[in-house]
Amino acid sequence: MGRMKNLNFLLLYIKMIGKRSGFAILFFVVFARVAGAQTGTTLKFGTLAPSGSAWVDAMMKFKQSVESQTKVKVVIYSGGVLGDESEMVRKLKEGKIQGGAFIVKAMKEIAPELDFLDVPFLFESYDEVRYIYENMRSDFEQLIDRNGFVLAEMSHHGFVKFFSVKPIRSFYELKNMRTWAWHGEPMIANFLNLLEVKPIFVEVTELLNALSNGLVETFQTTPLGCLSMQWCKIAKYVLDYNYRYEPGIVVISKGFFNSLSKNERDIIISEVRKTAKEINTQIERIQKEAESKLVQMGFTFSKPSPSEISELKDKVQQMIKNKIKGYEYYSKVIRLLEAYRKKKN
Repeated sequence: MGRMKNLNFLLLYIKMIGKRSGFAILFFVVFARVAGAQTGTTLKFGTLAPSGSAWVDAMMKFKQSVESQTKVKVVIYSGGVLGDESEMVRKLKEGKIQGGAFIVKAMKEIAPELDFLDVPFLFESYDEVRYIYENMRSDFEQLIDRNGFVLAEMSHHGFVKFFSVKPIRSFYELKNMRTWAWHGEPMIANFLNLLEVKPIFVEVTELLNALSNGLVETFQTTPLGCLSMQWCKIAKYVLDYNYRYEPGIVVISKGFFNSLSKNERDIIISEVRKTAKEINTQIERIQKEAESKLVQMGFTFSKPSPSEISELKDKVQQMIKNKIKGYEYYSKVIRLLEAYRKKKN
């Protein structure tokens, strides 16, 4: 019962702020703790979460605690008043805020070489994601550092599937459907182009209307995203394969971070990693609960054939050679994953 209450709350929460919710959750807890490490300055940060939510309420209590024990002035910008994630990246670079939590699009704006993390068919499980995050932390830190930020922690939003208003059994069937794509996200567009799909570009906030009027028939998201955005009131079919992993990233302005003492910096990193581990575990569990709920709702799940997946993996390998900036790091990920899978099996 407690888990379902948590799921229902998170569904309502994501409905209010959009598909980037998983990382907004991480943002709340992480940067509230970051605030406690800073002394004698003002820490400004923003969030997409709406004022009055349980998460922001918790942050406000933390704000009071920090300000009663230190000289830190904590300012919280909630409800997306700072704009979308791209706008928040701009404000970070301008020094108007000091930290942020993002997903794919903004992550690539901060460190373009990280564009390999959402390559289709790269990861098969969260265990693999954690393994790569642990073993390539120094690489990620260096990439983020080059662009004027400190990597507080890597996070994840979840694994993505295709959902449709029509029966779907194969990725190749997408070319015969009106398939939605996130405008400005090249990895998605490149994969759909590989499938000879001409995507329909619609803003996330307009996708429900597009599904209702038939402009869009098929879309991709996580199970939780499908439920929370109410898209699953219209779509009833799932191509049951986690074809793409959506990563997230939590960063802090390097100038701000370097202004702290070593002890404060150590506290920040320790608290961020502890919090990220807790929140990521929660997200993984709730995604599973969301998929179970779809089953209960009568969704039809159809798996593509193993031969199709093998063929698409080969095609993706050819596609990305000239499409991603971080191919060097991608190659390292492949070597690590091959060793990990061999050892596991």
